Amino acid sequence: MRIPFDVPSYQDDRSRCRIVAATPGNNPALWEQFLDGAEESYMRHGVASALEMSTIRDGTTTTLFFAALDHAEAMVGGVRVQGPYSSVDQSHALVEFAGHPNGRRHVHAMLDERIAHGVVELKSAWVAPDAHCGRAVTAVIAESPAYSTALLGARYALATAASHVRSAWLDTGAIIASQIEPIPYPDERYRTEVFWWDRQTLAFDAELSTWRRMRRNTVTLLAHRRPSIELPEAVAS
Repeated sequence: MRIPFDVPSYQDDRSRCRIVAATPGNNPALWEQFLDGAEESYMRHGVASALEMSTIRDGTTTTLFFAALDHAEAMVGGVRVQGPYSSVDQSHALVEFAGHPNGRRHVHAMLDERIAHGVVELKSAWVAPDAHCGRAVTAVIAESPAYSTALLGARYALATAASHVRSAWLDTGAIIASQIEPIPYPDERYRTEVFWWDRQTLAFDAELSTWRRMRRNTVTLLAHRRPSIELPEAVAS
């Protein structure tokens, strides 16, 4: 698949992939590829229901998505972004914590404190099983909070993720909401935690070489952003 040159993107040397920042409306074919890859991945792990395909397929809940394209321009991973939210109740994290009232209260309070400054939420992350340098693709996905907050003009990014990806998130500046107990979501095999990124403190929270790479890639993405994507104005951190 040929992606127009002016779609925001950068080259990642670790994964040997081109990382594209796109929208469902402006890139419908790429969005379908993203959905196919996500569905296959979630089905493979037996958690397809967590993807909520019937809700996300039309793209209206997705402001932006990142796709990793290999040398043959096959998609080998990605993640989508919701927000910036105008209401706390738009967050999917509250749905995930519905059966855990104490944790849900904490999530709600944290959202309420941050929403005026801009909150985006990362969802539906996946990596293809045959991806070359799969761990590097995972690392790329973990950097997407930095890029999505810059592109969408939000200060904060939120993600819920199983504890096995914790180290990748922490390298990129994530702070674990340690007051919230991990929950068995989407099922008992997982211990899902709440992570926050603050764009104003990423330089201090992220691993140094990761921060430098994210800063460089952020500048590249903002410079290549095309007006037709109609994203809010943002300034590189």
